[in-house]
Amino acid sequence: MPSPGQGWTERMLFDTIAAVVPGARAVLRRLVDVGGTASYEEVQDHFAVYPETPIDPRRIGGTLTSIGAVRRRVGPDNRSNLLGRDDRRRIYWIEPALLEGLKRAFGLAEARPDLCQEPGDS
Repeated sequence: MPSPGQGWTERMLFDTIAAVVPGARAVLRRLVDVGGTASYEEVQDHFAVYPETPIDPRRIGGTLTSIGAVRRRVGPDNRSNLLGRDDRRRIYWIEPALLEGLKRAFGLAEARPDLCQEPGDS
């Protein structure tokens, strides 16, 4: 199976979504579902009323810090980010090369939720 790109492997992508906090996993999933790019406001509006994992709009940024922490543990050594952010344009994005790999990783996570950590697990 080909590598998704930027030094990421399928395993790294799965390990990342399995290890991040549930709110960050939900945001990544949302970005994958909408094609990889969304404005800060779109993300905030969606999760303000999201029934499974509501996130206070003022806490989205803090929730997403777990992605960077997990990325440092399981991501590639080349410092490529899984989630990009442009504060000037107020958007989040996932590199197109990683979208298909993330779709497959989320498919596996949904089929085998026992492989994902629960809050408080290490």
